[in-house]
Amino acid sequence: MRDDLQSLQQRFGPRYPQWLLTMLMIGSMAMVLASTSINVALPAIMADFAIGRPLAQWLSTGFLAAMTAGLLLAAWAHARFGARRTAQFGLLLFIISSLLALVVDAAWQLIGLRIVQGICAGIVQPLAMVLIFRVFADGGRGMALGIYGLGVMLAPSLGPGIGGYLVDHFGWAAIFWMPLPMCLLAILAGQWLLPSERQLSTPRLDIQAFVWLTVAIFAALGFLAEAQRFSWTMPRVWLPGTLALVASMVFIQRSRRATQPLLPLTLWRHAGFRSASWVALTLGLGLYGSTYLIPLYLQTVEGFSAGRAGMLLLPAGLLMGMASFLGGWLSDRLSAAVLLSSGLLIFALSAAGLAWVEQGASFLVLCFWASVGRIGLGILLPALSTGSLDILSPEELAQGAGAITFVRQLGGAFGVNLLTFFLEWRHSVEGGDQFAEMLAFKQSFWLVAAVFAVTVLAACGVRSSKR
Repeated sequence: MRDDLQSLQQRFGPRYPQWLLTMLMIGSMAMVLASTSINVALPAIMADFAIGRPLAQWLSTGFLAAMTAGLLLAAWAHARFGARRTAQFGLLLFIISSLLALVVDAAWQLIGLRIVQGICAGIVQPLAMVLIFRVFADGGRGMALGIYGLGVMLAPSLGPGIGGYLVDHFGWAAIFWMPLPMCLLAILAGQWLLPSERQLSTPRLDIQAFVWLTVAIFAALGFLAEAQRFSWTMPRVWLPGTLALVASMVFIQRSRRATQPLLPLTLWRHAGFRSASWVALTLGLGLYGSTYLIPLYLQTVEGFSAGRAGMLLLPAGLLMGMASFLGGWLSDRLSAAVLLSSGLLIFALSAAGLAWVEQGASFLVLCFWASVGRIGLGILLPALSTGSLDILSPEELAQGAGAITFVRQLGGAFGVNLLTFFLEWRHSVEGGDQFAEMLAFKQSFWLVAAVFAVTVLAACGVRSSKR
C-alpha cells in the first residue's frame, strides 16, 4: 500500500490536512514541554542530587545545545528515512530516555539523557514545518501555520505551570513522564497519518562537519560551565576552551571548502543577515534565558513553590501567542527594523522591571513584568523571520530559514550558560549569602535588559523590504 502524501490525502479525504496538523502539533508540543518545564524542577533536582547551579544548568543547556545540533540532521534524516520513520524513531527514543530518567542515581546520567532528548527534539520538530508547507500547498497554509504556531507557543506557558504542580505533588521525576502520553499519541497517529516515502536523491550529510560543530558547541559550553567553579588556569577549564576553538576553526575551514556545506557560511556575506543573526542570538537568550531565570528567581529568592512559579508564566505565554499574531499582522505593514527594535526595547523594559521591583513584590506585579517581556518576544518572532529572509535570494531561502533557527537556538544554549556564569560570579562577589543571592538575580536581570537594549543597534541594520 502506497503511503506517499497524495495517497494519504485520497485515503483520508478532505479532513486529512486537519488530522495531520493536529498530530504534528501534539508531537511538537511534547518536545517543547520537555525543553521548558525542566526549569521549575531545577531547585528540587539540585537538592536531591546535592549539586549547584553550574552543574544543574546543563539540564537546560545540554538539551538546547543537542537540539541545536539535531536541527542540522533533520533535513537529511527526513530525506533518507522518510517522515514517518524519522518522527517515530525520534519520539520512541525520547520516550525511552524519559523512562530511564526515572531510575537514574547520578546527576551526570540525568544530563546525558537530557542531551539525548534534545537531539530527538531537534530532528523531529522541523518535520512539522516541512509537512505543513506540503499538505497545505493548495491554500490555507497561513492559517495552518498560525494554528500550529499558537499551539507550540502555548506549550512553554503550560509546561512550567503543569510541571510545577506535578513537582510539588510527585517530585521532579514527574517532569520526565509528563510529555509521554502526547508522545505515544503522536507515534500511534503517525503510523496512519505520516507519509513514509523517501527521496530518491538524499542530500549529502557532511558527518565530519557535524561532528566538529557538535564538539565545538559542547566544548565551549563545558569551558564556560567549568570556569564557574574552577580557576581558568586548571586543565579542566582551558582544555575544553582550546578544544572549542580548534573545532570551530576546523569546522569553518571545512565549510568554506565544501560544495554542500552543513551550515552555509556564505549567507553571512549579507550585512542584513549578519544583523538579523545578532538579533536571533539575543532573542534566544531572552526566550530561553528568561524561562530559566524567572522560575529559579521565584523559588530561590521569593520563596514560591514550583507550581506557583510555573503559574506566573502562564498568562505571560498566552499574551506572547496573541502578540505573535499581532507581530505577524504588523510585519506586512511595517519594516522589520522598526518591529525588531520595538520588540527588543519592550523586552528590555520587562527585564529592567523585574530587576527594579523589591523582594517580596506581589504575584500580580511580577506577572505583569514577565508578561511585558513575552509581548516583546511575540513581536520579535515573526519580524525576525521576515527580516532575515527578505534580504536573501529565492535560492537561499531554505538555507536561511534553517540558519537563523540554528543561531536562535545557539543563543538560547549559550544564553542560559552565560547567565548562570554571571549569576554565580555576582553571588560570590556580593558575599555568598541569601542577600547576595537576591542581588545577583537583580543584576542578572539588568544585564539582560542591557543586552536587549544594545541589540537595537543591530536591529536597525535589518533592512528588509516594507511590505
